[in-house]
Parts: sequence; structure tokens; C-alpha cells
Amino acid sequence: MKRKRRRPPQDSFKFKLPRLQWRWPTLNYKLWLLFFLAILLLLFRLALIPRIVKTGPAKIQKKTVLEVQTTVRAVLKQFGIDQEHLSVEDSVTRVLVPKDFSFFVFYGVLRDELEDMGAEIIDCHKSGDHIFMSVGEDNEAAEHLLFVKSRRIETDQGRAAIIIDDFGYSFSKLARSFVTLSAPITISVIPGLAASQKVAEIAHLHGKQVLVHMPMEPEHEKVVDEGFTLITGQDPGKVSLRLRQAFAQIPVAVGMNNHQGSKATQDPALMDAVMGALKDLNKFFIDSRTSSQSIAYQTAKKYDIPSGESRLFLDAEDNTAFIRRQLARMAQMAKDQGSVIAIGHVRKRTLAVLEEMLPTLKASGVTFVFVSEVIN
Repeated sequence: MKRKRRRPPQDSFKFKLPRLQWRWPTLNYKLWLLFFLAILLLLFRLALIPRIVKTGPAKIQKKTVLEVQTTVRAVLKQFGIDQEHLSVEDSVTRVLVPKDFSFFVFYGVLRDELEDMGAEIIDCHKSGDHIFMSVGEDNEAAEHLLFVKSRRIETDQGRAAIIIDDFGYSFSKLARSFVTLSAPITISVIPGLAASQKVAEIAHLHGKQVLVHMPMEPEHEKVVDEGFTLITGQDPGKVSLRLRQAFAQIPVAVGMNNHQGSKATQDPALMDAVMGALKDLNKFFIDSRTSSQSIAYQTAKKYDIPSGESRLFLDAEDNTAFIRRQLARMAQMAKDQGSVIAIGHVRKRTLAVLEEMLPTLKASGVTFVFVSEVIN
């Protein structure tokens, strides 16, 4: 008997792939707006802004290394640190400095000098009692320095006399700040100006030394004669009269230096007349050295007048970095030569740098004195 086969039911199961339907997320319209803005910014960044390719710093050249090291040693020399105070250990230059070494001032001067040559101080930090510094170019070190304070290093001594010229135009806040500066600076006042007498009197009351800043004929500028200017060809009697009138107006003045006078100080006849009159007045003379051809100082010595001459202008450039460098130069000259005379002017930057540097330069071994204390 044959067995019957089962027939599958007609409603048999058929497999069907599920239908996937994508729907926009139900987000707040503000979120959608932010989303589209982000996409636009990304496209803008990729399309319009060029990619920045970072490249490693090129290896510093030997010439640059030598220039940086030479600059560092030159600045150290300005602060009395010679080659004998340097030693190299494991690629680090060990620098022995006095206990009272004015590192802050040194840092400022070195930074300015390095910037002038395109280099920089890369790193500077304190480690215990020592200070570590790296200098170089483009973040590549040319030299590592370790400053170590030592009792064996003695601070060089030297005397510096600073004259500030051009007082008398007004007794402004700036003029008052110079007059009240807590340092023995010498105030030089032009005679015949609106505030000449007032500035001189108040400077004297504050214990400052006062000079007559006598106008003299310049070489390449028009002569402005308001009754006190000393001019080549003048009669010796007129020269004497003008000097007497100047000191009569500023009676607290103990001496004189020249205002301008690049032509006048080269003239033998005029200088003879000036020194003869100063000798009679028992006043000393400081040659401002507005001309390298000046014979004023030599003439003063010939007449046996106490005299001196300026060695540098602190603010020949009205620039903070320049003034810092000049003050550092002045300090080194004082230590090398025993004494030095420098001239500045009634300027804001000059005052600011003096207030910044005088205390630390004093700590480094410079004694600031009135100009009468360093004349011959």
C-alpha cells in the first residue's frame, strides 16, 4: 500500500527582507542650524585656508653660534665678568658672578643686544641658588649658561657722574621727577629761560649740584642768540659779561658745561676767553664733547681750571634699549677707568631707565657722585 505524500500548505511562510526607512531626526530647528553652520565652516576651512605645515627648526649655523657667544661675553664684560670667570662643563657655560650681581639689569641689556642681531633668550629659570639661561636663534640654543654666585668674585668699584642737560624751559612734572630723583645727579640749567631760576633753586634745595648749561655756537645749525650764546668772533669782554650774567641768574651753579657748541669749542680765541672768565669766577668746566674736534677741555687745563669731559651721551637715541646699553657701558667704563662722566637729557625714557637701573648698577659696584667729584 502506497503511502501518500504530504503536500505543503498553500499558505506556506515566505521570507521577506525588512524595509529600512530613514527618517530625519526630530531635532530642534536651532540644532539643525548649528549643524549646517558647522558643515559650512569646515568646507570653508578646507577650501580657502591653506594648511600650515610645521617644519622643525633648521640646525643653527656655526657662524650664528659664534656671534651669539661673542655678544654674550661682550655684555658680561660690561658687567665686570671676564673670561676667567667662565668655564664649560658638559656643554654648559658656568658663569661665576658676585653675590650682588644685578642679574635683572644684565638680562635686559643682553635681551636687547641679542634682538639687534636676530637672536633671543630662549629660556631662563631659577634652579635653587643658580640661574639657568639658554640663548640662541629660532628656538635653537647656541649656548647654555649657568650663573653661580660666588663670594670669591669681588665687585669692581668705579665712580660715575651723570649730568642731565636742558633744564629751564619749564618746571614740569618730568623736571620735578629728575630734581627729586634719589641719586646724586647733576642738573644743568640753560640761562635766560622762563623757569631757569626756579629749577635751579629747587634742585639746590633737594641737594642736587647745579651747572650753567651755557649756549654756544653750533657748527651745522642756525645760531639762536637770546642774550647768552657764546659765538665765535665775539669780543672777550662780551664773552666775560655773558658768563657773569649767566652765573648771576643762577647763583647756585658751581660750574658750567656747554649747550651745543660744536663750532664754538673748536675755536681757540673763544675758548681762551671762556676759560679766562671762568677762572676769574672760580668755576669749573665740563666739556660736553658735542664735537670730536673740541679743544675746550685742553684749554681749561691750560688755564689750570678744574675740568672734565663727558665720555658718552646716555640718550643720543631716545630709545629705551639704547639708554640701557649706554648705562651699562657707562658702568663698565667707570670700573675700567675709575671714573666717568655721562650726559643725559630731560626725557621720559631717560628718567624711566635711570629709575630702573641706578639701584642695581649701584649694587654692582658703581658709586654715583656729583660731577665735581670726578674732575681734575
